[in-house]
Amino acid sequence: MAKWERPGNKMQVIAREEQSGDVTVVESGYAEDGSLMVSENVSGPSSSVAYGEPSHRVRVMFQPEVVGALASLLGEGAGAEEIVNHLRSYFQDGEHALIDLMDLCDERGVSYSYQALGSATGVTYRPAAERL
Repeated sequence: MAKWERPGNKMQVIAREEQSGDVTVVESGYAEDGSLMVSENVSGPSSSVAYGEPSHRVRVMFQPEVVGALASLLGEGAGAEEIVNHLRSYFQDGEHALIDLMDLCDERGVSYSYQALGSATGVTYRPAAERL
């Protein structure tokens, strides 16, 4: 398996969409263990209605061993920068939300862990499913 080059551990904004008073910001970056993180923060009326809080953050993390499978889902290219560029394209123009990426990964068997954080909803964590 190829070792993934990581450009750094800093999260970077890959998409930002403002619509009907809502602001959605999608970020991606790498954890120190090489896991790829993708987060989505929604603030505004939709977050207030859906979660009862002004802002809600969801994050998925892909372990290093599944980053290649994620890269294949998003397009050609195996390096860290290519994956970030593919993620940027996937989320541009607000056509996809993080839940859409999660659905695609579920459909194709790409495992990820899930975290959600909100002032009213608290912390939710679901570890990545282990393959049998």
